[in-house]
Amino acid sequence: MTIAYARGTRSLGICDRCGFRFLLNTLKAESVRGIKMNQRVCDSCYDPDHPQNFQGMKPIYDPQALRMPRPDIPEAPVPPYVPPTIG
Repeated sequence: MTIAYARGTRSLGICDRCGFRFLLNTLKAESVRGIKMNQRVCDSCYDPDHPQNFQGMKPIYDPQALRMPRPDIPEAPVPPYVPPTIG
């Protein structure tokens, strides 16, 4: 047995953050770290989740070392710069 909900196009809802009255279909569900909280907020109060909040939730593959590295070729030493003397 399913529950039928009314679809009022002019139904009003109250923003859970600022307390002002808006159309119910314009209120957005707020989420924190991808989990929906049971709050409906207006457009001006809505804060979308920042991608940095999801850090550590997905594995990161970031290899640093090379498999068979070759050493640098030593360069010939460069003599130090000696400015010319005037006089």
